[in-house]
Amino acid sequence: MMLTINNLSKKFGDFQVLKNININAEKGRIYGLVGSNGCGKTTILKHIMKVYKQDEGHISFNGEEVVEGSDIIKEFYFVQDTLYFPYQYTLNKLFHYEKLMYNMSEEKFEYLLKYFDIDKNKVLNKMSKGQKKQAAFVLSIAAQPRLLLLDEIVDGLDAVIKRKFWDVLIKEIIDNNMTVVISSHDLKELDNICDRVGIMHEGRILREENLEKMKEDIKRVQFAVEGEFDPDKLKEFNVLQVVKIGSVFIATLTGNIDELKKYLESKYTLLLFDKLSMSLEEIFITELGGVGYGKEK
Repeated sequence: MMLTINNLSKKFGDFQVLKNININAEKGRIYGLVGSNGCGKTTILKHIMKVYKQDEGHISFNGEEVVEGSDIIKEFYFVQDTLYFPYQYTLNKLFHYEKLMYNMSEEKFEYLLKYFDIDKNKVLNKMSKGQKKQAAFVLSIAAQPRLLLLDEIVDGLDAVIKRKFWDVLIKEIIDNNMTVVISSHDLKELDNICDRVGIMHEGRILREENLEKMKEDIKRVQFAVEGEFDPDKLKEFNVLQVVKIGSVFIATLTGNIDELKKYLESKYTLLLFDKLSMSLEEIFITELGGVGYGKEK
C-alpha cells in the first residue's frame, strides 16, 4: 500500500503553488513532509484527499489512481491543523456520525479515551486546542484507515502527550501496516519517528529520501589545522557550508570525508578531525540555506 505522487502541479490564479511534486510513501512507514512556511505541504495533503484537483500529475495508492469520487478515498483519513467540529457535537456523537463513513472501531475508541483521559461527552468546541488535537487523533486511529494524513498533529502538545501519540501511532503501523504522512514544523519529533522525508520550499521538493540515507549523504566534520586556512580550497569536496568557531572549522559536505581528511593531512598539520552526527533539523537548514532561504537580501 504505497502512496505515489508523480509530477503534481497546481496553480491558484497566476500563483504556482506546487511544481512537479514527486512523493513515495511506503506501506507500514511514516513519511515526513517538512518545509518553509507556506511552501505547500498542506496543499499536497488536500490534493491527496481530492479537496483540490491538480492541474497536472497523478496520485495513486496501491497502484490505483486517486481521482474525485474514488472509493479508495474512503480508506484515507485526514486530520487537519485547524480543526472544525459540528456545532454542539460531543466526541461520542461525532464518533457515531463517522461510523456512517468509516470502519470505526468501538474497541479502539474506548481504549484510547481511557489512554488519553478524554471525556467523550464533552462538547468538542469547548475543549482546549490540545484536547481537540487528542480527540481528532483518537477518531483517526479508531477509523482504521489504510492511509493516515496528519497536519501539524502535535503542535501545541506537551512532551508527555506527544510521546503517547507516537506510541499509539507506531503500534498501529506495526499491527496494520498503515501508511502515514505527517506534515510538521517539529523537526526534532519527526527525526525520531520518520522513515522517509521530503523537504519542501516554495512549492517544490528539494530533496526526498530515506532519512538514514539522507544523513549518510549530508555529512558534517569539525577540524583544526596549524596556521592559516582558506575554506575555498575545499570546493572539490562538495562543501555546502563552512563555519569557523574559534580555531575550529565546521564543514557540511556531500563529498567523501576520508578523502577530505587525506587532503588536509597532506597540506597541513592536522590538529583535530571528527565526524559529527547530522539531525533532520540541521539537514533542513542546510538544504534551505542552499536555495537562499533565511539569508539577508
